[in-house]
Amino acid sequence: MSAASPPLVELAGVTKAYEGRDGGPPVTVLDGISLEVRDGEVVALLGQSGSGKSTILRLMAGLTQPTSGSVLAHGAPLTSINHRLAIVFQSFALYPWLTVQENVRVGLVQRRLDAAAEDDEIERALALIGLTGYENAYPKQLSGGMRQRVGFARALVAQPEILGMDEPFSALDVLTAENLRTQVVDLWRGAGHGGLRSIFLVTHNIAEAVFMATRIVIISSHPGRVRNVIVNPLPYPRDVNSRQFAALVDQVHAAITALVLPDEPAERSVAAAAAAAAGRAAPAGSTPGASVTAAAPARVETIPNVPVETIVGLLEILEDSQETINVFDLSARIGREFGETIAIVKAAEMLDLVDTPKDDVFMTEVGWYFLAAPAPVRKTLFREAIMKLRLFQILVANLAAATDHRIDADELLEELGSLLPYDQPEKLFRTMLGWGRYAEIIDFDEHANKVFLHEAMTGDDDEEPAEATEDRA
Repeated sequence: MSAASPPLVELAGVTKAYEGRDGGPPVTVLDGISLEVRDGEVVALLGQSGSGKSTILRLMAGLTQPTSGSVLAHGAPLTSINHRLAIVFQSFALYPWLTVQENVRVGLVQRRLDAAAEDDEIERALALIGLTGYENAYPKQLSGGMRQRVGFARALVAQPEILGMDEPFSALDVLTAENLRTQVVDLWRGAGHGGLRSIFLVTHNIAEAVFMATRIVIISSHPGRVRNVIVNPLPYPRDVNSRQFAALVDQVHAAITALVLPDEPAERSVAAAAAAAAGRAAPAGSTPGASVTAAAPARVETIPNVPVETIVGLLEILEDSQETINVFDLSARIGREFGETIAIVKAAEMLDLVDTPKDDVFMTEVGWYFLAAPAPVRKTLFREAIMKLRLFQILVANLAAATDHRIDADELLEELGSLLPYDQPEKLFRTMLGWGRYAEIIDFDEHANKVFLHEAMTGDDDEEPAEATEDRA
């Protein structure tokens, strides 16, 4: 294909929105996405959970339609299923009542071959993916790696020009995933199956993206927007132990960290402006007054879905590490994916318990004091911290102004959906409730479905509470 030829598939200014909860405003998942897959490349799409990565793949496959913008295949509008793209899913997505051969045959439906030609195609694909001899086995008789190979074989027999992969290695053990990644790259490089020209990989694994991709696209979340595109110049086959590989992994890490954990978080400027205008954060349980709501900027930042005890656990790790730890080392130490680790760190940073210059996480003076304090003092410190967040200022002001200082939970969910239309209001509500209960600012009457201001605003001598609320979330 010449350089002037259009991309194999392209999203041009695509926005995707879904209907809001209970007739509320629509929720925008993707906003202004422009992204293309060209002939002869592997594109890896990186982003946090909920950023719309899988939605982008579904748009390319024609499985869903954009709210605005265009999806193009070879320069022409894509108006139905994109038969030039086949998808391998995260789950094995096999029919348990069909044999390996029969599961692979499903991928041949659109090609309309006779029985003998279908058998030849299936035999070739199974040999290519290393499953010769397992034609009559059922999925339950196969290991996870073998079942995922069946998914690849089913996709390949469709002879797609683009192989779409939605986190296809995440359910596999480390060694199996590593082996299968190498096979897929070798397959693409050798054009080992008819028509395969490019790969589009959705992943949250940075090392995986660097190992496979020629181009790495990083998107933000709430809503999803393209934020960074990194060209991968490393030659194939790639050595994961090389200095160049490690350097590119660090570059991608740094790009994601700068996106999610900027050196000057926006919420701090919001809280500072509100505090400057109001004099100080209003104490929970009292009427904050109109000045907080009117003087603070209109922008409201969400809070990560992180339980209080997880934030405390982060501080304890920092204490063990003698104050500072690299965010990537932290992710490996706690055994969480990078996106989850970033969310934990962001939650602690919003509360001024940690700071994040570049790729390091270190405990602030407030964090040290919090960790050393007894339970009642911790609650007081936590209360002061969350009352600097615009979301809690609005909630407490509304509760203080309400009859009996109580608000119906459904009304609160509706307001959260209006304030933060890209979030899941139920999950955000549970997180706020967990933080607010710990800080003894708010509580929740499940029988009456009412949120109310906590009556006792002084701490008690109890030990650290069990975070039952977060467990329910």
